[in-house]
Amino acid sequence: MKHFVLLCSAAFLTFACSTKEDTLFEELPASETGIDFVNRSLEKKEFNIFNYRNFYNGGGVAIGDVNNDGLSDLFVTSNFEENKLYLNKGGMHFEDITVKAGIVGKKFWSTGVTFADVNGDGLMDIYVCNSGSRDARGNQLYINQGIKSGVPTYKEMAKEAGLEDGGLSTHAAFFDYDRDGDLDMYLLNNSFTPIDKLGYTNLRDVRDKLGGDKLFRNDSQDKNIRFTDVSEKAGIYGSLIGFGLGITIGDVNNDNWPDIYISNDFYERDYLYINQHDGTFKEDLENQMPHISLSSMGADIADINDDGNLDIFVTDMLPGDDRRLKTTSIFEGYNLVDLKLKRGFWHQYMRNNLQLNNGDGTFS
Repeated sequence: MKHFVLLCSAAFLTFACSTKEDTLFEELPASETGIDFVNRSLEKKEFNIFNYRNFYNGGGVAIGDVNNDGLSDLFVTSNFEENKLYLNKGGMHFEDITVKAGIVGKKFWSTGVTFADVNGDGLMDIYVCNSGSRDARGNQLYINQGIKSGVPTYKEMAKEAGLEDGGLSTHAAFFDYDRDGDLDMYLLNNSFTPIDKLGYTNLRDVRDKLGGDKLFRNDSQDKNIRFTDVSEKAGIYGSLIGFGLGITIGDVNNDNWPDIYISNDFYERDYLYINQHDGTFKEDLENQMPHISLSSMGADIADINDDGNLDIFVTDMLPGDDRRLKTTSIFEGYNLVDLKLKRGFWHQYMRNNLQLNNGDGTFS
């Protein structure tokens, strides 16, 4: 028996050592990288999970080269505390240049963050979404003013550019939807409205200023950055039932025009916007997808089977094991499923969904 235990111990040690050697990734401590950041959930009497549904949703991360040195830099957002911009110094060492770069005036409850060359000058700009507070909201657009001694400096210009918005923003994506050579922007918003007060009402065609999504067209001229809200004209839904959590851009029908997939939480179905080449989109999910996720979270678009067609993967808020599934989930009965279907909310199931592009305007 002693020999057996020794043999098992030796085998375990060998396995542990070999596993470590074969590991593809290595965790690097903050003391080595310089990235010492934690988005702390600071519950307060006036603001917590009981009065703000998205309290534990977390913050956003953007990776890109902000000083044109060929290295990927990092921006991380905090809900309560300060956002941080880390400059990549090489060798996986980073420097906190937040204040030095002019990333100041942080607003309450930052969510998503996006790197994009908004004004087309070859320098990376930063767009930060903010939500949470019922007062003093507004997103922030930091325009890169130039690079001195390897450090970029920024000026906050969201209001001047028409992108402050003031809604309950989750995330934003910059892309050239009308192919005129500049970057436009889709803004994903959420809502404060308690889901149980909506009663599965279809308000899809009723626009909501704070909770509805928006599409902004880039109408900048020379150095004057200006965006125009063209949501309604472009066929973008902007109601408070969207509860948007994910936005993904990709050409799903191979016509060389960017399409949009929006992941919506709760009972509203997701949106698949097909670019119509004339500044408008056609929302076509019901014609292209036989069923979708229920509580859609994030999504990604990629050609996973190398057939030349972009596929869509959508994550649901599905527990990892069967015990948690049974103890934390409420499954919808036939009557509710039938009611939702009749009211235009489509076939939704609490599952991650891999939508395989069939190349004929449909997904499986």
